[in-house]
Amino acid sequence: MNNIMIDIETLGKKRGCPVLSIAAVQFDLQTGSVGETFYERMSCDAALTYGLPEISTLEWWDKQSNEARDAAFNGTRPPVSVAAELRAFLQRTGGGRCIPWGNGSVFDITILEGWFDRVDPQVDARGDDIYPWKFWNIADLRTLVSLSGINVKTIPFAGEKHNALADALHQVKIAHAAWRQLFPRWNVDHYQRCEIRTEPLSSNDVAPCERVLRTLGHWPIQSCPGEMSIYPLGQHPHGHKTFICNLGHNHIGEYMPEPSSDGHDHSVFIRKQDDEKQP
Repeated sequence: MNNIMIDIETLGKKRGCPVLSIAAVQFDLQTGSVGETFYERMSCDAALTYGLPEISTLEWWDKQSNEARDAAFNGTRPPVSVAAELRAFLQRTGGGRCIPWGNGSVFDITILEGWFDRVDPQVDARGDDIYPWKFWNIADLRTLVSLSGINVKTIPFAGEKHNALADALHQVKIAHAAWRQLFPRWNVDHYQRCEIRTEPLSSNDVAPCERVLRTLGHWPIQSCPGEMSIYPLGQHPHGHKTFICNLGHNHIGEYMPEPSSDGHDHSVFIRKQDDEKQP
């Protein structure tokens, strides 16, 4: 599981603001299961040495619960130590391919990058900043929710709101609910048998699905035992890719842009999964 939901509590809304606490939760987008978690609260005085607070955010904190303020303002950890530990956590859980999720596109991850620049700056040989993730892997929950159309208010919250760890765990639930809404049939256990046949695959089937999968930062890969074997939804070792069209159909096809030795010209192998559930 290299999806990591990240939530931070801060004294501002912009890059360069003080960061008070950080939570990161390893999770599986398709199943909603949670792996390792990271949660650290930093000394408020120390946090203020690495950023400028915003008056509007300070006023907002005055209106929050005592429990939320206590979690945010009564930390003791030094930011430098937390930064090193967070890098190590993301490297270990993300396996070098961390997909960091923030609630919005310009808050958690953007602010954390600025925080790393000040607290634990690292650069490569070219002078580029080194973060625990690649910029092309960054994902945001708000876009996923908007695409799915789910009502997040129907998902019960466990714990204290504006506690970074509680917020991150709740956001994992939201991400999973949105994924299931977008791809209700995307469940390997749902399929049992497949029919193998050769036929053209329309670009209308492929293009929208490819865009959606790439946007979500996930490309399903699962090795298959053999050409004629029964195997679940996944990717064949010899170039087969999985697509889900807008109608919910699952296509596992191999592109044949040039005539092959088998005589397949501009065609694909399509495995249409049936609807029988495995016992």
